[in-house]
Amino acid sequence: MSTASTIKSLAAYDLIRDMILSGEALPGTRLVLVDLEKKLGVGRGPIRDALMRLDKSGLVQNIPYKGAIVMMPPSSKEIEHIFNLRIQVECALAKEAMQQATAEDMDRLEQLAGDLADTRDADFFFHKDRDFHLQLYSLSRMHHLLAVDSHLLDYVEGFLNTRRYSPEDISLFIQQHKDILTAMRDKDEEKLMEAMRRNILVGLELMQDEMKRLKRH
Repeated sequence: MSTASTIKSLAAYDLIRDMILSGEALPGTRLVLVDLEKKLGVGRGPIRDALMRLDKSGLVQNIPYKGAIVMMPPSSKEIEHIFNLRIQVECALAKEAMQQATAEDMDRLEQLAGDLADTRDADFFFHKDRDFHLQLYSLSRMHHLLAVDSHLLDYVEGFLNTRRYSPEDISLFIQQHKDILTAMRDKDEEKLMEAMRRNILVGLELMQDEMKRLKRH
């Protein structure tokens, strides 16, 4: 594959992935090549490559003679396992990030957390919340583990995007960001692990609530 084709394939991957994670392409939706060509302005070759990558990441399923279908969300049991895995993976990333972070790194994270605290737009907040966590974890320099976590987030993020978040939800996450950063500044591993677990478990509770709501409709 040429460099130009690779760039187009990566761009198509990002665009289709955003469609899925934002809830624009709902679970069960068939992704039609002709429609994607028109929408994305990208040729079929890069789109096919992007759909193959999305299949490997678990966001779509490529079915012979039918095309690509947006995957249904994980089952309740799978969700619990995914969040338990997230606790293990993200606590390990955060612990290492705490050891590696410089004062300048912490300043950047606190600036990002401050920007999030200033917004009243729930969609913007939860889009940037992922950026905050991934930037924090990237300080660990454990890139393979970070890739694992990114996949775990993909499995649940699209489903969480169907929820309408309240100001109380946002306020809770803002306070948890502060707790995480304070523990990192203080190099307090115990408090950092506690803050990380609380943050992830709140996400699990919100997802379980959203599943119950959708089952009633």
